[in-house]
Amino acid sequence: MGDFASRGRTVLCKWCNQPIPQERRWFPRQYCNRRHKWRHRITETVGSILDSY
Repeated sequence: MGDFASRGRTVLCKWCNQPIPQERRWFPRQYCNRRHKWRHRITETVGSILDSY
């Protein structure tokens, strides 16, 4: 398990494409902060509603 933490795995934020260092093993972070998470959710929801018309 120590091997995973020493690898320094990073994922890009879904909103701003900024690298995010991953501290958790099972549930990796997908956003830099909560504001980016909510912005992405709102834009996806609005986009899906507008696409349905």
